[in-house]
Amino acid sequence: MELVIAYVVSKVTIIHFRRIKSRFSARMDLFGQVKQGFAKAMQIATENQIFHEFPECSILGSINRVSIKLADPHVNAMLANWGPQTKFEHINFLIRDEDNKKQTLMTAELVSGNGIIVKNAGGKQVMVVRLPTHDPTSFGKLMHPAPATLFKVTPRMTPVGRSYVVHKANPAKEEYIYAEKEPVSLYQIGKITGVLGSNCVYWLKKSNDGGVLGYVRPKLVLKGNTLVLKFMSNNRDPQVRATMLGVALLLMISEVYPQLRAMLSESLKRLDPLN
Repeated sequence: MELVIAYVVSKVTIIHFRRIKSRFSARMDLFGQVKQGFAKAMQIATENQIFHEFPECSILGSINRVSIKLADPHVNAMLANWGPQTKFEHINFLIRDEDNKKQTLMTAELVSGNGIIVKNAGGKQVMVVRLPTHDPTSFGKLMHPAPATLFKVTPRMTPVGRSYVVHKANPAKEEYIYAEKEPVSLYQIGKITGVLGSNCVYWLKKSNDGGVLGYVRPKLVLKGNTLVLKFMSNNRDPQVRATMLGVALLLMISEVYPQLRAMLSESLKRLDPLN
């Protein structure tokens, strides 16, 4: 009789425990959903309500031309042996004022598992340039350091080849800047003959009327590859120019040094296998 009572008590205890566990799991699932929803709401609030501009970039309003180059010239020589699986921690670029004794205005640090972190001369972050994670149609995005996505860059095929559209990361997805590939130029001849390391030649234009904001061109240098970003004087808005700089950095790691884009992409996949 005692064994029967003990058995019944144990069964009742197990059933009661399972019910408590089920309720606890349900509550935890609900808590997880609420937490995820709250995080998503915070992200939306951050991106759409708080941050609309890049910080610490006012100096760009007074600059005519900047150049982008690898900080360490030895990296350029090593890139020939690097592939997508090459692991790295960070690779630095210099952003210099071409018309003021090559003074360094900003730095751009390519960080494994992250993106390109742009800082001003005082070390304050200006923007973060990142590759797409789960969007195969995207070329990249330009972010406030918070972080919050301000602009997305998408490719567009045209009669002269691939160009890019920069649009605001808002529900309306307003088009902001066009980066149009130059179909025929002397830079292509320079690339073919080996005088230039790349033929990354783009016009940067307003989306509303096609007015030219500037251009991206390779610079003739003996070692390494340098891009020059020219700002036209008809628009001195630092925000527009910061966006142009972000596009130029994407082109730098995609066309001038495609190994770096592949390496960054693989580093992101290692962090997120589903990427």
